[in-house]
Amino acid sequence: MTDKHPPIRKQTLDERFAKDPVMRERMHQIADMRDELIASGCSLDEVENRVVEQIRLLGQELLGGVAQLKADEATAKARREHPPAIRDIKKK
Repeated sequence: MTDKHPPIRKQTLDERFAKDPVMRERMHQIADMRDELIASGCSLDEVENRVVEQIRLLGQELLGGVAQLKADEATAKARREHPPAIRDIKKK
């Protein structure tokens, strides 16, 4: 059984990162950290552990940003659909 999926990437990584300067900068920081660790004589296991940790943190940041964007969109949609609804007011 062969799974052939059409390519979904229409842009190179360089093109995608050009549109996301924060992501591009974080990837540069991770690569720089890797190079500095190797140059300072750290073991490859230690380098791998540190890089994986940074990538995990990057993933959390990215997903947190997506979650916040979705929450903001849902709030805006609710306000458009129900303008009289008032948020953050204590019921009497």
